[in-house]
Amino acid sequence: MMPSKIMTIAYYTFRELYKSKILLNVFFVGLGLVVVTFVATEFTYGVPERIALDFGLGMLSLSSLGISLFLGVNLLSKEMESRTVYMVIARPVPRYAFILGKLVGLLGIQALNVIVLSALTLASTAFLGGELSPILFWAIGFTLLESLLLLLCVVLISLLANTILSVIFSMVLLVLGHAVKETQGLSFVENHPALKALLDFYHFVLPAFHKLNLKDYVIYKKSLPLSYLLPNVAYGTIYSLGLLCLIVFLFQRKNLD
Repeated sequence: MMPSKIMTIAYYTFRELYKSKILLNVFFVGLGLVVVTFVATEFTYGVPERIALDFGLGMLSLSSLGISLFLGVNLLSKEMESRTVYMVIARPVPRYAFILGKLVGLLGIQALNVIVLSALTLASTAFLGGELSPILFWAIGFTLLESLLLLLCVVLISLLANTILSVIFSMVLLVLGHAVKETQGLSFVENHPALKALLDFYHFVLPAFHKLNLKDYVIYKKSLPLSYLLPNVAYGTIYSLGLLCLIVFLFQRKNLD
């Protein structure tokens, strides 16, 4: 019975988010991609398909992370403020089923966003004569995994802080998670062991989002070895599962009065 309760909550969450017109961003991003494709065809020389691909993947990542950030931060707080969470868990629905259902519903919206924008990106690239290499599909999957990781970070922080602080902390984690690798290689960091140790600790403990970003590889390479891809998939998956367990643990013990 628990899976059915989870899927019921997921369905109503998906429907509520869908009705909020959040997917209008897909329309505007898709329109932008069509314009960029036209401009790349008419006014650029050499590699117009690369311009469309770069823009498409960039907008796909930006919209996915934006959905995770701004919908994730209100995923639970909105329910608690409107007190609908009290009616649901009084039915009775276990707290873990409620939180899992909410996350699955939001992931449905996220997946729909990724599918539509990915299809437009692939279509524009093919239209301009670009090659649909396997790494392009890996990059799309990594984008979905990265948005999932950010979503779980946002929800976890929202259980511990208010909405504004949750957004700020999550954005800081995202920026640092992309910048930490390059920062570690700076000569200034190499010359300061304490700073290097701090960055190494951050890289080990907190989410390394840069591991899930293949955009530059897609633009300049046609393939990556599985020895690089699979460990990063495992990293994102295991880290996400750990965050999910922590979210369920905290929500089970959160005072909702």
